[in-house]
Amino acid sequence: MVEHFFRDITVYLRQGSFSSVRELESSITTFLALRNAQPTSYVWNAKAEDILNKIQRAREAMTSG
Repeated sequence: MVEHFFRDITVYLRQGSFSSVRELESSITTFLALRNAQPTSYVWNAKAEDILNKIQRAREAMTSG
């Protein structure tokens, strides 16, 4: 979800041009207000068991190398 958020804000900010930090901050604040005005729920699709198995495989790969 963090990656999704940063992708969205990056796309939003690339549509503008900023001549000062204040303008950039204002645009970020506007993005957050727009996003918060229409929140969406995240529905988790992965099974906990699948996530834990993936974590275990990653740990094994990190320690075997």
